[in-house]
Amino acid sequence: MATSHSVEKVVIMAASQVAKSELLMNVMGYYIDQEPSSIMMIQPTVENAEAFSKERIDPTIQASPVLKEKMSVTVSDEKGRSRKSSSTIRMKHFTGGYLAMVGSNSPSGLASRPIRVLLCDEIDRYGSTQEGDPLKLAVQRTQNFTNRKIVFVSTPTTEQREGGPTIYEEFMKSDQRGYFVTCPHCGKQFEMEWGNVHWSNDEQGDLDENSIRMECPHCNQKVRGNGKPDPYLLESGVWIPKNPEARTIGYHLTSLCSPWVELRDLVEEWVDANHKKDKKGLQEFINLKLGEPWHEDEADLNLWEKLSQRREFYPEAGLPKEILMLTCGVDVQQNRLEATVFGWGADFESWGVCHRVFFGDTKQNEVWSQLDVLLIENFHLQDGRELRIACTLVDSGDGSMTDTVYQYTKAREKSRVFSSKGSSVAGKDLIGPPSQNNRYRAFLFVVGVDAGKRLLFNRLKVNDFGPAYVHYPMARDSGFTEEYFKQLTAEVFERKFEKGRVKEGWKKLRERNEALDCAVYATAAIEIVRPAFNQLCAQGANAAVVQSKPVKTRKYSKGVI
Repeated sequence: MATSHSVEKVVIMAASQVAKSELLMNVMGYYIDQEPSSIMMIQPTVENAEAFSKERIDPTIQASPVLKEKMSVTVSDEKGRSRKSSSTIRMKHFTGGYLAMVGSNSPSGLASRPIRVLLCDEIDRYGSTQEGDPLKLAVQRTQNFTNRKIVFVSTPTTEQREGGPTIYEEFMKSDQRGYFVTCPHCGKQFEMEWGNVHWSNDEQGDLDENSIRMECPHCNQKVRGNGKPDPYLLESGVWIPKNPEARTIGYHLTSLCSPWVELRDLVEEWVDANHKKDKKGLQEFINLKLGEPWHEDEADLNLWEKLSQRREFYPEAGLPKEILMLTCGVDVQQNRLEATVFGWGADFESWGVCHRVFFGDTKQNEVWSQLDVLLIENFHLQDGRELRIACTLVDSGDGSMTDTVYQYTKAREKSRVFSSKGSSVAGKDLIGPPSQNNRYRAFLFVVGVDAGKRLLFNRLKVNDFGPAYVHYPMARDSGFTEEYFKQLTAEVFERKFEKGRVKEGWKKLRERNEALDCAVYATAAIEIVRPAFNQLCAQGANAAVVQSKPVKTRKYSKGVI
């Protein structure tokens, strides 16, 4: 993919010692030989760049007759005399182009020349410069090339960090490809993950080396022993995207996929770090062996306050004109309904519109009639448009209210009001095809709340206006109070290490979390409709008037919603 003309950007989040740098070397060699171009390779520091040039690039060029010949360019100096080569440690000229070796800590090197091919190694070790994010500075140098190529490669550290980029953030914007192999027993595909590795202890409580194995999660049969992986198992593997609609190609590569790594070594390192309660050792294992970011368990207890303080004034004439569609998430309690309406724009930038609480016995019609008023309301935008809510998900998870919710949504499905139920199963998609396995034949969408909460919190942490940023209004009557933001941030994702296993889940910081549930359902609702935002922007205001021109929805096996 790194040399495909149809791909502009590739992101590789990988464990250490799995030939990441070798990949960059091969991409570099391809463009020197096959498509001579202006190439920039960025290392964390200038010293790293010089060392990489001398220790890796120069020997590669000398060992390759084709590259060696390309590098032997006759050039003229400023006095008109010819000399054999103008190459230096950090600048190597070849026929039709050049290779610039730059450190991320050198702003002048990042901003001094146009670049067609950008190769960035170990970006989690980049720091910020006086001129800003080094990645952004470097990418800016590729803007003039319609056939540019950008490759980001790194072993991850944390999900986010101050003062620099992370490969995890870039990977999450990609199509997120994992390596899936085929089980020789049941024939089903599964991803090479640490959760599929198992072992036992002997009578003394020590690790039984012979028990170490990888199992197929579908049939629970042993597919790998405690040594190196079977070559045939690796050969059966394919890269499967988890976010196929993304334009950027992304790969996650773990040491479990390495043909050189023995499983017993990984398990022994893991068990030893856990036995010693070595947090640093655990982080190194997660980063260096599994190729995953370290997630700190400490919650940002002030996140609700930060969100509250960054509320903004919306235009007096109506909601911001960037909004193209509205969705709503509804939480059902015994004595009230709570509903949050969000507006959505290009690249999933969103705007909180209102949060409403309707008090009353939810087994009676009156409180549901109040919800009806909200769902059929015309919301005015500053450019004169009027929007109605395009899709609504109503939580039916409370067993005592399930039938009531089914009856309510069944009668309103033409207006895209659907029943929903949360699933806490880790790894479950945010939204999938609906079922009608109930006596009312009402469409029921199962929402992967783990995926929804992760997605929502990632967006809440975006600090710059634009893609994925979440806006909230200052207006008092909008319902976005301090209590709302406390509920919105009432849970935190927690990773625990117990008995040699990773245990992950969402932990409540505060009892009330209705606002969080509403936000997750509203986020899932936009995934059901999945509008073509770029098309809506191009077509203009009329295309976004949901009331008169319904937006096309996804097709499912049982029909069209």
